[in-house]
Amino acid sequence: MILWQPGPSRSLSAALLARGLTQHIAMDEAMIPLAKALQDAGAPVIMMQGVAGDWPASLAGDPGAWQHRFDPGFSPRGPLHACPAIATGWAVNADKIRATLRKFKEAGVTVDAVWMDWEGEPIAGAGPDGYAQALHCARCRATLPPGALASEAAYDAYLWRRYLDLAGGYLAAPVEEVFPKCLTTNWRAALSTPERPQRSWPDRVLPPVIPPFFTATNPVAYGNTLFWKPGTPLDREHVDQFYTRILLNDVSNDTANRLLWAPERKSIPWVCRWCPDDEDPKIPAMSRERYREVLRHLWLRGVADMQVFNPVYPGHEETAVGEVQDAVAVYDEMLEYRDFLEKGEPLCLDAPAADGVLWSGLRLEDRAVVRVFNGKVAVEPWPGRKMTLEADQKGRTYLLTR
Repeated sequence: MILWQPGPSRSLSAALLARGLTQHIAMDEAMIPLAKALQDAGAPVIMMQGVAGDWPASLAGDPGAWQHRFDPGFSPRGPLHACPAIATGWAVNADKIRATLRKFKEAGVTVDAVWMDWEGEPIAGAGPDGYAQALHCARCRATLPPGALASEAAYDAYLWRRYLDLAGGYLAAPVEEVFPKCLTTNWRAALSTPERPQRSWPDRVLPPVIPPFFTATNPVAYGNTLFWKPGTPLDREHVDQFYTRILLNDVSNDTANRLLWAPERKSIPWVCRWCPDDEDPKIPAMSRERYREVLRHLWLRGVADMQVFNPVYPGHEETAVGEVQDAVAVYDEMLEYRDFLEKGEPLCLDAPAADGVLWSGLRLEDRAVVRVFNGKVAVEPWPGRKMTLEADQKGRTYLLTR
């Protein structure tokens, strides 16, 4: 596991590595000494950076080379966006990736993973104003494929596919050239299909897509307040049930799609209990007890690693620590089933039942581990071998043998 906000690098010692945590580094040659120290300590070398805004389109230089070219008389309401068909900035960045990683390699460092959080152009241009800008851009009308500008929904869907194509071709592919075994992913580079779609916030269905080149997917399991539905009962159980579905949705859908369309890829989700993108203080958060339960089920639904989103919000500093405590505590529990986590086949990728009953499990040949929460479930870990398992709201883990 890595943390969004890990603290000073010296604090991530061998003791924390034994707990499943490691220090991530930036894709910067200045990080080579730290990378060598991590490698010498037996830790994987994992790169992660968060960037948004007009980057990397802006790397093309003069704004005229990448920004929209508006019709006379049109004025955008917000910041000027990039023409999504122009990949010059991405190509500039790809050359920088190759050069930087080669320096790591020459220094004797093997980069094990590149898990980026690049959320800039072209997806920065989604939404009503972004669509209006593209619609009034002469270059977009001349370069975008037929139908991309037919509606705001069509344009946003095109941007999402384009974003993943660009990130795959200009991030994952250059990394693979230098480190062929490196595990690569980027923000929400997950599989989406009509049957099992991914959802962004606020509850926007993402188009069908299989991100190219990436060797891992990046679904998101956030208790994001943007998802909150007014009118949901505010008692503890209904709030926890609401967020349980949200947190399990992307990971479960991605795993179902991966097993069918890309079984060679691993799943590395971002996770957090509370993400107040809607800052309304009246929106409740899920309990830490239920969040820990959900984390157990995520591990039993095909997750390989985790990225823990633990930013420090003013006035809620203790939450950043709680996110880490919960993730590490559950990981400690789940390491008892390490062989299942590494090689097991998921048994359940369904949403929780309407009454909150939940189960997940992994099968490994003649053994299975199943977690049940809040009721009775009928499971069939092997064809023709059905049984009923049950647990209260403390949950129960079963080890089964055929």
